[in-house]
Order: sequence, then structure tokens, then C-alpha cells
Amino acid sequence: MNKDYYQILGVGKDAAQEDIKKAYRKLAHQYHPDKGGGDDAKFKEINEAYQILGDPQKRTQYDRFGTAFEGFSAQGGPTAGWDFSGFGRGFGFNVDDIFSEFFTGTTRTRERQKGRDIVLQIEITLEEAFRGVLKEVELRKFTKCSRCKGEGSEPGTKKSHCEACKGSGEIQESKRTFFGVFSQVRTCPTCNGLGEYPETACRECGGDGRVRSLEKLSLPVPAGIDNGNVIRISGKGEEGPRGGWPGDLIVEVRIKPHPVFERENENLYSAVEVSFPQAVFGDTVEVKTIDGKVDLKIPAGVQSGTELRLRAKGMPAGAGGRGDHFVTVEVKTPSKLSRKAKKLIEELKEELK
Repeated sequence: MNKDYYQILGVGKDAAQEDIKKAYRKLAHQYHPDKGGGDDAKFKEINEAYQILGDPQKRTQYDRFGTAFEGFSAQGGPTAGWDFSGFGRGFGFNVDDIFSEFFTGTTRTRERQKGRDIVLQIEITLEEAFRGVLKEVELRKFTKCSRCKGEGSEPGTKKSHCEACKGSGEIQESKRTFFGVFSQVRTCPTCNGLGEYPETACRECGGDGRVRSLEKLSLPVPAGIDNGNVIRISGKGEEGPRGGWPGDLIVEVRIKPHPVFERENENLYSAVEVSFPQAVFGDTVEVKTIDGKVDLKIPAGVQSGTELRLRAKGMPAGAGGRGDHFVTVEVKTPSKLSRKAKKLIEELKEELK
């Protein structure tokens, strides 16, 4: 069932982007799981809604297609950085394949089979995203057989010419479609397109050239990485069979919710409480930033909800720069007052009429 992200954030479909941002930050602050009365499930739902409605391009797609569009998005999220050039194939045949393969009399160059890509998700803290971090990951995958060096043959033995494809690595077949009868060339299943196969299979890998093993990898996560970004490392996927090319490692980075800061691209947001006298007369208060505490000047007469900017105190940005840190001022109204305090406030109330 499609989710109504507008309803989740409590805004109308005609809401401006700035109104969506304000609604998100208010709800995220209210339901943050590390705060009293927080709700982890609700917080995640709010974040999910803002990931879509907070991005004008994704919002347009959502307005047109609903939540169904997300699985095919190449802008961030789990599929960012993936190659969708083959999407849509697998329904019997592809028209481009028919005219590129069926009407050619040439034999394609034999290619070694590529290993499978490995898709992995890691979770880091906002502080790790700020500084950059080296994450240790474990991959259970096919690696090159050390006994046969990936060739699949028992050391010292020969390879036999493949009779099924006559050494070409390909088999030509006829296929009837509604266009007529066409000749199709496909990889030989006997030799996996190599044109030969081990006369005596390697006793370690059974002729595949690969064995399953556990590999530990130190994965460098760059400073400034954002939630949903993808890191692709060529050649760190599974080894291809019989000396084939290795696949790639595709890592999606997830950033844990922070108890103090909210992030939007390279900017950070937090809140600070001030007393009524501080709001009236102004003051200097200490606030926490991602890389330490700083003094923030509260101007006299500040209103609750006012945003104050700490320049270059956000996340790393391009060309060695940094985003900003915005602090929302929340004026704290006292719940209990002495008689003297009540009298003074009554006098102030009369004065301000």
C-alpha cells in the first residue's frame, strides 16, 4: 500500500519546500527516539517521508507515481550508482538483441565470465561521517582457488578442446518468434565460453577455479558522506569462474539518527533553550557543534523559533569547505513562579500594553 508522505508530515500537497522542511524538523525533534516520549518507528517514518518530499525531483516523481517509483530511482537510496542498462530484459527476448545478434554471421570474441557483484550495507555515526572512517567488513564470497590459480585444472594436467562448441565458446541456435525464425548465438554451457575445459578438475575447487572463503576488508568511508550514498569498489566482488574477471563491491552507507543534530545535505540543525530574561536582554550561551562546543550570542529581543547561524560549523562540503550549523532558539516559559515573580510579570504586562 502506498504511503501518504504529505499526511505523515502533516502538510498539504501544495505546501512549499520551506514549509515541508519546517514540518519535518518539528516532528523529528518531537519523536526522536533519544528524547522523552520519542517514537523510533514514527521517527523513521518521518525521515522516510522527508527523504522524498524534501527533494523536489523525488517529490515530483512521488506526486506522479506514488511510492512505487522508489525502487527504480537512481538518485540516492539503495539503488544509487547501480547500472540499470539491462532493466526490462528477461521477457523471452530483447528487440535490440534480436537485430544485433540474430542478423550477424560473425562470432563474438570469447570472454571470461565476470563474478557476481556484492551489495553490502553499513551503518556509521554522524561523527564518523563528519571525520571519515575506516570500517572493517567481512565478506563471505567466491575467491580465486590458490591450488589451480583460478584455472580450474589440477596442476600439471592439460585442458581439453570443447567439442560442444568446437572451441569457439559459443553455440548457435535457431529461435522462432513472431518476427520469424532467427539464429541466436549464446555462450557454450559446457565450457562457459572458454572453448576448453579442464581434463582433470582441480581437487580443491572441483574445476570452477573458485572457492568460498571469508575475506576481511578495510573500507575507507570519506568525510562528508551522506545517508544513502553508495561506494563502489571495482574488483572486490566475487571472483569469476575459471579465471574470470571479479565483480565489484557496492556499499550503501546508512547514518544513524543523532540525539542532538539533524542533517540536511552539508548543513546541521539543533536547538537551544533560553530563559525569558535571556531572550529579552540577550546573552551568550554555550552550544554543542559536531566538532566541539562554541559560544553563541543570543540577541536581545529574540523570538522563540528564530534560527541563528554558525558559519562553517556543518558537515564537510566540496573543495575543502563546510556547511553551516543552524541553531533554533526555544524560549523556555517557566511553569512555576513565586509571588514576587508573578507581580513583576504583571507589571511588565501593563508596561508593554
